[in-house]
Amino acid sequence: MISTGITGLDSVITGLRLGDNVVWQIDDIKDYADLVRPFVERALKEKRKVIYIRFASHKELIPSLKTVKRYELNAQAGFENFTAKVSNIITQEGEGAYYVFDCLSELLSAWATDLMIGDFFMVTCPYLFELKTVTYFSILRNHHSFKSIARIRETTQLLLDVYHCDGSCYIHP
Repeated sequence: MISTGITGLDSVITGLRLGDNVVWQIDDIKDYADLVRPFVERALKEKRKVIYIRFASHKELIPSLKTVKRYELNAQAGFENFTAKVSNIITQEGEGAYYVFDCLSELLSAWATDLMIGDFFMVTCPYLFELKTVTYFSILRNHHSFKSIARIRETTQLLLDVYHCDGSCYIHP
């Protein structure tokens, strides 16, 4: 079993498995950062290769660390350029890497349509699965079309809804 770094969550979802693409549906990037931190800490403790794909304007999710490989990409260069660069990174890094991507919703401002995010996900995730990686993505709730969310839901292994109610944070698989 691969850990999210959160014991209770691991128990509920019976942990992660090689090949899992995990999508966190969030209201605030801070929630995603709070989920990324324990995942990365556990992965580094277990001597896993951690790769951070940085492209968004939001606060960085993982500070610059010698133990985390970081790629900074320009989403403004367009869908095809961005997708090709991500694919090349995945090929170069090979099997078993752990990835953290910035929030995919940030790509909305760079690309012509919301459907391109779904296309990116449908192209990238099967390759990550094939290479037995574990990858974290996030999307902002109510920022995407039903069709884009459906494409992501159909492609990912885990879609986890993070929400707040009465001062508590909940995760709904």
